[in-house]
Amino acid sequence: MADAAAPDIPEDLAQVAQEKSIPLELVRRAMALGFPVEAIKMQMSQPGVTAEAAEQFIAEQEKIRGAGGEISVPPELKAIADEFGWPEELVKRALKLGAGVDMLMNQIKAGIRPDQAERFIEQQERAQQGGMEAALDLSWMKVPTEWGIRVRPGKKGLTVGMINVGTYADIPDVWPYHTEMPRGAYPLAGIPTMGYTIYEKAELWADNCADLYEEAIQRRWRPATDIPWDTVEPLPDEIEKAMCQVCTYLCEKGLLAGDVVGKWLPEMSYGYHEVKLYLSTAEFDYARQFEIFRKRALSNGGGMGMQSPGYFHRAIIDARGWTETSAVLHILSNSFVMGIYQLGEYTAHNEAESLIYRLCMQDVARQLAYGVQHLKYFLSRHQDRRAEVHNYLNKGEAIFVFEEEKDTPIKEALIILLGGGTSGEQVADGMSKLEYFRTRWVRDYLARLAAAGLPDRREKIHPSLKKYVQQPEKTEAQAA
Repeated sequence: MADAAAPDIPEDLAQVAQEKSIPLELVRRAMALGFPVEAIKMQMSQPGVTAEAAEQFIAEQEKIRGAGGEISVPPELKAIADEFGWPEELVKRALKLGAGVDMLMNQIKAGIRPDQAERFIEQQERAQQGGMEAALDLSWMKVPTEWGIRVRPGKKGLTVGMINVGTYADIPDVWPYHTEMPRGAYPLAGIPTMGYTIYEKAELWADNCADLYEEAIQRRWRPATDIPWDTVEPLPDEIEKAMCQVCTYLCEKGLLAGDVVGKWLPEMSYGYHEVKLYLSTAEFDYARQFEIFRKRALSNGGGMGMQSPGYFHRAIIDARGWTETSAVLHILSNSFVMGIYQLGEYTAHNEAESLIYRLCMQDVARQLAYGVQHLKYFLSRHQDRRAEVHNYLNKGEAIFVFEEEKDTPIKEALIILLGGGTSGEQVADGMSKLEYFRTRWVRDYLARLAAAGLPDRREKIHPSLKKYVQQPEKTEAQAA
């Protein structure tokens, strides 16, 4: 213990070195480099520290510092620092604190900005000057994330959009990380990739997604207790069967959409958490759509109807990218679903049905809003891909029209509900009203595409749908 009592090494530091089997000569060399006693003690106390690792680190630091303690930046580190805009003085300060060359190069390449590093280095320098508690590592408390952020609730509370402040509001065009790291956190080297495939903001972003998430949370409703089920009374068999067929169709739509969104969510990186948050609520809304219409089908002495052909389902499932999926699901398909909800509210036979359709319209309106704003953002960044988006819609519309012609049960069910029965006069009335609702949904669909940046879709729409947007010719009296 003669070495332990040497005056140039404090007794508590020598004790730690002895416990870790680190030669005191290495401790003296570390102190000669200017490292504070508490910093040396803290480093030796960390798990996995060996004499070999300490020797390698000290040798590297001696090489960097040279004679007289002057820090010199190795050429390979300087090249990386220059490439990423790190000032040489900042790099020297990091090296002086004991940062390893390889570790520092990895952190620079990971995207740590100079201003973030500056804050972290200042914290480390203050800690070395003031000393630290040896009982705790506390290095996690010094990561160079933005500190001092405080957001106060507004009239709508503390919303997701409100916490996008300072550097936490920086939403990059391309997200560089392949892990589940939240935006604004400090990256840890060596974390396995999570297999995300969507890293470009334009491929999923919508400016309204944070607000849509808040609305979905605040306006959630419960089919079990929020619907006045006791107002549902017996209906004529043909009306009840028509209603059950529509419910079966809408159940299928909900199941499909929920599965599709669930498939794509794991592909989206966490740099764009607002989108993932909103789409998680959309997935819940689709599940509720299935729940509510299955309950309506079974609540009045009816039951499930006939399965739809499912051709249009393939247009959504087989989409190769999220933007294609969203355009076909959220704009094309949901425009038609919104039309059925409007039709259902128009033909409602009781307070329960009326409320069901109104609440479902509220839910699908958010899905439409996301679809429109995402497509708008995508086109604003990729004007060269407009023809590609038109091709998505060409395929989707063609399959939609084909299925509409083949799906006799849903078409006849809608006619019966609109006409009020199956007599010749009622069927004629129902067919006339169905044409009105078709015209309405096609025009709303085109209006949404125009708002998304595709006003020319009006001229490119499928021929079977184009008749619904053509203005009738003026009569001679109107022309005059």
